[in-house]
Amino acid sequence: MCSAELSASEAERLRAFERQGHDALATSYHAFFAPVTALAISPLLDALRLRQGARLLDVATGPGGLAAEAAKRGAHSIGVDLSPRMIELAQRLHPGVYYREADVEHLPFAGDVFDAVVCAFGLGHFPRPVVAVAECVRTLLPGGRIAFSWWDDPVRHRIQAIFREAIAEIGVSVPPDVPRGHNVHRFSSTGEFLQLLKGARLVDVTVEEHAATYSVPDSETLWRGGVGGLVLTGSAIRHQGKATQDLIRAAFERRVSYYKSADGLTLPVAFKVGSGRRPI
Repeated sequence: MCSAELSASEAERLRAFERQGHDALATSYHAFFAPVTALAISPLLDALRLRQGARLLDVATGPGGLAAEAAKRGAHSIGVDLSPRMIELAQRLHPGVYYREADVEHLPFAGDVFDAVVCAFGLGHFPRPVVAVAECVRTLLPGGRIAFSWWDDPVRHRIQAIFREAIAEIGVSVPPDVPRGHNVHRFSSTGEFLQLLKGARLVDVTVEEHAATYSVPDSETLWRGGVGGLVLTGSAIRHQGKATQDLIRAAFERRVSYYKSADGLTLPVAFKVGSGRRPI
């Protein structure tokens, strides 16, 4: 696993790609992929050991579901995201929670203000995750808890993997705006995940594995959901001509057939939750 951080210029390239991509796909992402990421909401909030009235920051909040669920549990939630369209969507969906646009490397909050900080599936999108985690910890009160989730190895987490394997079979490269040194699978490794959290000087650090399944009615629903809801993977498909897209689709269909069930398609979902506490 590559653990090097991107340069400042490469980080800005990736940041712009992520912002533009999530702006463009905010609605379709919410329609298809938000229910998949929602599988991690309870494990993440449980890892934080939230108490009534806790001040919680949800980083990379996306459509805002995690921050809203924390509010239902009695937390005072704030959600931030790099994408202004995601923030607009989150605020419309959850008007009782406060959301604002912000970059994870430059959070618009003083230090030592939150009892808990949480981030669902942001790590692989952050250009410089070491910098991002350090900035999140900065806002955390001493003794406060922090939790992140990221996807497990593609062998166990199949939704994105089916698309990526089909793309690799046809030989399509990643979009040119994505730096070659960026590794979306870095924190699928428990060792890398632990190193990231311990490097941020957190204590009581753990990384726990979670597994579930997610059902979709048919391969067309999965194809449309992935192409229209996955920023990096979908971009690699959308930028191809029809002939190449058809080849990718055929490779995709061969892989999808393995997961047919009485419910249509039943796909393995696997992710990791890493958490820790800021020392007092």
